[in-house]
Amino acid sequence: MRKGICIYIVLSTSFAALMQLQACKEKYTPVTQDINPNYFVVEGLINMGADSTIFTLSRTFKLDNKAVVAPEKAAIVQVESEAGNTYVLPELVKSGNYGRPSLGLDPTKKYRLRIRTKDNKEYLSDFVESKTSPPVKLTHDFKNNNLNIYSTTRDASGRSRYYLYSYVETWQYTAQIWSYWKVVNHQMVRRDFPADDVYNCWQIVPSGNIVLASTSNLTDDNLADNFIADYPSSSSKLGIKFSIHVKQTVLTKEGFDFWQALRKNTQQIGSIFDAQPSLLSGNIKSTANLNEVVIGFVSAGTTTNDRHTLSYTDMPSTWVKPAIDLTGCLESVKDLIIARGDVNTFITGPAKPLYFPIYEIPDGKGGIAGYTASTREECVECRVQGGVNVKPSYW
Repeated sequence: MRKGICIYIVLSTSFAALMQLQACKEKYTPVTQDINPNYFVVEGLINMGADSTIFTLSRTFKLDNKAVVAPEKAAIVQVESEAGNTYVLPELVKSGNYGRPSLGLDPTKKYRLRIRTKDNKEYLSDFVESKTSPPVKLTHDFKNNNLNIYSTTRDASGRSRYYLYSYVETWQYTAQIWSYWKVVNHQMVRRDFPADDVYNCWQIVPSGNIVLASTSNLTDDNLADNFIADYPSSSSKLGIKFSIHVKQTVLTKEGFDFWQALRKNTQQIGSIFDAQPSLLSGNIKSTANLNEVVIGFVSAGTTTNDRHTLSYTDMPSTWVKPAIDLTGCLESVKDLIIARGDVNTFITGPAKPLYFPIYEIPDGKGGIAGYTASTREECVECRVQGGVNVKPSYW
């Protein structure tokens, strides 16, 4: 069992992540008038284990009927114990994320969060008890032409009961054409594999879904085959290899009720702006204005996690792998014969590259007459689709 959780904004089941999904990752622009009030959002867990404690602070606005999320920078964030001890969480590279490694907290004590923003507003949470997450195990099946992911957990003590799940998806994908050459300092250079491999890439994406489960109506605190997520057979995520990493957090009843309300307002209704924001009020308040809307529920405890990985060969034999349409990329390929002069003349233009090299054209004398290149970068460069060409350690 792994204790604790590192909740980065890109790795958590976060309110900000949900709003960004709804806003199509709308870029933040300064507010020019009070079209709508802004809401202060607090996300994170006071870590009682060996991992880091990290909190994400943000402001959420509604501008032009779109949700906009801006990080709250330069705040002072600290964890306080009921015994009077204080643990400061420094800001991480001015990102709106605040944290530090294991605080060495006593799980038998209660803790709270105190925040002072750069405009001198103070926010304080209630003292919260620590919750320990039991081990979690992931399983899958293939039903309704979907890959379905489930979690199973059991707490023999019966003290858990209320569960929150967040997950991160990783999948491998490729460009459509291998590229063996690149331009460096106005010279054509053969790629050094695997470091220069731009054919194979990996997307690593946190889910914005809020997944909750409860055993409060059961005699045993035993949660079996709890649905986490599903993926249709036609999903591009399943084309080569797919991995899902799920984290399980145990909540108090009050914390569970908050996340239920947040899920209803953001996933079923549309966003918090479509419901009474007071319904989303958590356990952290402004010390100067109790009527100010602050969204967030500060919890304390540990998390457990499991990773589930499947290759395309693990999928049912009846599933047809989506065909790759090469038509557009094949039409983009050109032969560039270089007689003299700077290779950059052929490969780059005044503002951006005109051609993206693929492989060499022999001159019949043991040399190179030119290069085959594509006019479309996405055909030869997998990172254009948003992934990275560095294989994850767990792959």
